[in-house]
Amino acid sequence: MAAMHEDELPDEIECANCGTTQDLLKCSRCHTAWFCGVKCQKAYWPFHRTQCKKNEFADAIEEQEPKFAKWMRKHGKQAVLKDDEVDRLERAAQAASGPGREDVMESMYGRSQPKPALPHYTAEERAAMRRAEEATSAAARLTLQRSGGEAYAALEMPQQLSLDCQRYKWRQNQSHVELFVPLPDGLPTRRVSVRLGTSDISIVVDDAPVLVGRLYHEIKAEESTWFIQDGVVEVTMLKRCRRGNYEAGKNNADTYWRSVVRGAAPHEMLQEEYPPIAYYSSHCEGLGRQEPPRRLNSGRAGQEAGTALAVETPALAAA
Repeated sequence: MAAMHEDELPDEIECANCGTTQDLLKCSRCHTAWFCGVKCQKAYWPFHRTQCKKNEFADAIEEQEPKFAKWMRKHGKQAVLKDDEVDRLERAAQAASGPGREDVMESMYGRSQPKPALPHYTAEERAAMRRAEEATSAAARLTLQRSGGEAYAALEMPQQLSLDCQRYKWRQNQSHVELFVPLPDGLPTRRVSVRLGTSDISIVVDDAPVLVGRLYHEIKAEESTWFIQDGVVEVTMLKRCRRGNYEAGKNNADTYWRSVVRGAAPHEMLQEEYPPIAYYSSHCEGLGRQEPPRRLNSGRAGQEAGTALAVETPALAAA
């Protein structure tokens, strides 16, 4: 076989299916197979389709260098740098002036690397993009502040034990702290993030932080819950120090929360520094349980009760 830069003897062209050598047509995709007609092309297609591949590089240089394009197609080469092209790149890399290696490759093949180019923005465009992003965030925060449906408006907020903080509402009793956050209409639930820790909380709605910080007192995070209902995020936190479960040296007054998080703004804190009278009569864990069923009498007491019931039953029936 002759080298690429040497002349080769022309191959005899014949139909790939029937072998005829007259009135042949070339495959428009691979430019290597010849057929005498469409009938032979379709008949031979099951065997030819595995080798029929488009060579865009050879198509691009065929007009300037048909010999090189033919050699590439014959040997299945997709892209090859010839010796003179390598020399040109080397000279461009070592040149002190003039076009560099990247410029030469751009002029030869269009792109030095087959991947999308990074966007280039001017300082004015970056400033405009920053202003648009800030405006979008401000609109989202304003929508969040104005949101709230009937369920949010109908929440029962006991006096001196609850507070409306514009972005959220919260209330408490002797064992729990409940938090309510309204959601904009149509907001997907995946845009809501709630994280409860023993001493910290994080609530983010549509990338806007609603409540983030350290809790006023510690909670039992494993027994605290949150869910979304009627467009409202409802968070229920169980106090670690609560009625009936006091910490060492604590009493019921120490279970009182003035705010949800430490360092809260004045409008997010209760005015009373100490628990009001209503706090001690509020609901707490353990209250409201049903009394256990009374045990059945046994022995002589049960017989006496049954006898008394038997005596009274006929009298009621007779009446």
